[in-house]
Amino acid sequence: MKIAIVTPLFNDWDCLYKLVEDVRKVLSPTQFADYRFVVVNDCSSLEVDATKLAGHPVEIIHLNKNLGHQKSIAIGVSYLNKNTEQDLVVVMDVDGEDKPQHLPILLEEAIKGKANEIVFARRTKRKESFFFKIFYKIYKYIFVFLTGKVINFGNYSVIPQKLLDKVAHISDIWNHYPGGVIRSRLLYKSVGLERGERYTGKSKMNYTSLVIHGLSAVAVYVDTVSVRLLIAVSLLILTAVFGISLVFVFEYHIPIWGLLLFFGILSQAFLSTLILVFTVLSYRVNFNFLPAVHFQDYIQTVEKI
Repeated sequence: MKIAIVTPLFNDWDCLYKLVEDVRKVLSPTQFADYRFVVVNDCSSLEVDATKLAGHPVEIIHLNKNLGHQKSIAIGVSYLNKNTEQDLVVVMDVDGEDKPQHLPILLEEAIKGKANEIVFARRTKRKESFFFKIFYKIYKYIFVFLTGKVINFGNYSVIPQKLLDKVAHISDIWNHYPGGVIRSRLLYKSVGLERGERYTGKSKMNYTSLVIHGLSAVAVYVDTVSVRLLIAVSLLILTAVFGISLVFVFEYHIPIWGLLLFFGILSQAFLSTLILVFTVLSYRVNFNFLPAVHFQDYIQTVEKI
């Protein structure tokens, strides 16, 4: 059974050297011993030391510009879909937080599903700081409120070969891989697994990147979010109209600042509605970016170790 492991990387070469060795120890005694790495180098400023990867099946895709974590995943998945054949594709981070020890569990689950569903690792335990965990929970609640969907897993996953082409043709994975899969309505399931610790260095996921990551996930559902926000804006308009009617129809006494507040709410709600309408219309008429078609525009070279 052939396995391809896609991992995006930006300057974390030391983590990669450790990861390939850990994966070898985990997978070599199993039925998944026929594996290889496809590392998407997101325009790193540091150079790879190929001697430390000698003896490991590693292929490095060098990008011509820095695109970020999610787009690198989309390019890696699309590259495999276009150029190679394998039974299962693993998407995992290079830093060790996606534990190699969990690979057999996820791969076994993918086989049980008869290659009809994508298997994600659902985090049962996180090792970040208290405040980071609080903000992450807030992000998940906001996501549910704005989209009506639950997202409780990250990128660590296994994609069966028969679904790879469909995943590569999901335009939304360019912004957020898990969110794009959820929106696509492809079959998927999640397995509860504990998150690991970084091999070395500090995590690049700080509060700013968490906000950007959250907005990228929400952006996948721009039409749904727009409808929900439009309902909220409509309620604001009704509130403002009711307040103004108390003054002009029922001659209810309201301080001048209160009247100005109602007019301010009404104008802001109206402008917000216009922005939402034009945003949704623009989203629907724009040409969708397809990773499966356009990924090659961002590949500079492919290096086989």
